[in-house]
Amino acid sequence: VPAYLQEKYPDEMPIVLQYQFYNLEIDDAKFSVSLSFNNVQEHLVIPFAAITGFADPSVKFGLQFHTRE
Repeated sequence: VPAYLQEKYPDEMPIVLQYQFYNLEIDDAKFSVSLSFNNVQEHLVIPFAAITGFADPSVKFGLQFHTRE
């Protein structure tokens, strides 16, 4: 994640995959995707272990994940 995004979202960052996302790749441990932030395309690599929640507002469905210490 680029430094300016880490600064803006130091603890948690919502990621929306709806209409404009590119280069989505998935493997056993992570996914990567290119998204636009203020008209600048950035490539993010997100480990599945870092995901804290999932929501699909179109069907009113959501999950919250808790990690074990």
